[in-house]
Amino acid sequence: MTSRNRELPAAPAGLWDRPEMVHALEQRDMAAVLKIFQKWTGATQGQIATACGTPQSHISEIRNGKRQVMTLAVFERFASGLNIPRARLGLESDKTSPDAPPATTTAETLPTRRTVSLAIPAAVGLDMAPDTLVTAAARQSAAILERLGAATVDPLVLEQLADDVARLSLDYIAGPPEAVLADTIDTRTRVLALLDQARRPAQIHDLYLIAGQLSGILAYGAIDLGKPGPAMTHARTALMCADLAGHTDLAVWARGTQSLIARFANRHREALQYIHAGMALRPTGAGLARIVSGEAQCLAHLGDIAGTRAALAAAADASDHDTPPSDIETGLFTFPRAMQYYYAGGSLIWLPDNTGAADAEQAITTAITLFTTGPADQRFVADEILAHVYLATARLLRGNIDGVTDALRPVLTIPPQQRVSWHRRRLDRIAALLDAPRYRTSTTAADLRHEIVAF
Repeated sequence: MTSRNRELPAAPAGLWDRPEMVHALEQRDMAAVLKIFQKWTGATQGQIATACGTPQSHISEIRNGKRQVMTLAVFERFASGLNIPRARLGLESDKTSPDAPPATTTAETLPTRRTVSLAIPAAVGLDMAPDTLVTAAARQSAAILERLGAATVDPLVLEQLADDVARLSLDYIAGPPEAVLADTIDTRTRVLALLDQARRPAQIHDLYLIAGQLSGILAYGAIDLGKPGPAMTHARTALMCADLAGHTDLAVWARGTQSLIARFANRHREALQYIHAGMALRPTGAGLARIVSGEAQCLAHLGDIAGTRAALAAAADASDHDTPPSDIETGLFTFPRAMQYYYAGGSLIWLPDNTGAADAEQAITTAITLFTTGPADQRFVADEILAHVYLATARLLRGNIDGVTDALRPVLTIPPQQRVSWHRRRLDRIAALLDAPRYRTSTTAADLRHEIVAF
């Protein structure tokens, strides 16, 4: 124990094993850790600051929730200064400890893609469950929000990072989000490291643009895994990076994504506010088509029939204009005509009194055709699957129960790794519709409900 540590009152036996302390350490909630530590030791903020080599003002801000501990180095200082068992914070054992056993590598412990840890502001391993990985990635987004800087980077490195972003954005629309999430976090970690290096103003915009796109991919990953909170953190980070990069198209995309996340959480008036913020940026082309398509979905959920149809007309008009593509229009950051029809159908099925059901069926059928016959780099696989759910919904609203079965067949047979949270949510609506009195005696409806529940 160092002389600094001796300035602290002795921690009572079993402090680190108390349930509230165990939970706080597992969550890396240093505000709670400090409060519990002070409660049971009587330590002052000044003593803690001295022990941990941290300004007392920072200790106060952390304790009061005004400052978040994000970096591994700070967690290390708290572990050392307060004698916190390192494993409780997810830290590696002290390699300098004379009692530490020699490191060994066996066939069972060789690092793999699924076990290598990430150098991000949390102890994260790629063997974690998707939910845990999403939360850790959100902490990284929060760290980006607090960091400003520019890197001195060889142009070839920037070129490689730009290629990596393009590859990831294409991979994302082509497969399950979990297949891309870890690689995206790893790439953004490299960008974070570059942002910590010396300043070169000529390259700062490129780095922030790349960081913003990677954060955008993570936002989609989080929402597809059913985590709107972390998704919104990523989207805010993408928006800040877009602002720092001076990139309007990415900012418009981020606002549209914020609206999408709010719609997922059934906060449609809030979602509409994000749309208005995006429209204030004066988008054009695909960016305009995407954001007004999102507006149509908001208005449909709010029961505004005229507004919904006006927004869909504006989206079609924007898609018809031959506007030069943005430099970020690759993969996830595109909005091809198939997506415009997909959004149209996904809006019309929510209009009151089933007034849009027939038009919805036509729009979604067109979207599915465009997805299946269009270029591979414009095929949003998860959305194509969801389009079949929307098609089934439109047919059910029109009373075509046999058509519902045909529409859902490609959905109910997809493997679990291709399913995203949207599929489950929209299938639940179909199950609720099938439970209406008119279908209570239908064997077909009963069979479909059973399959949806088992999905």
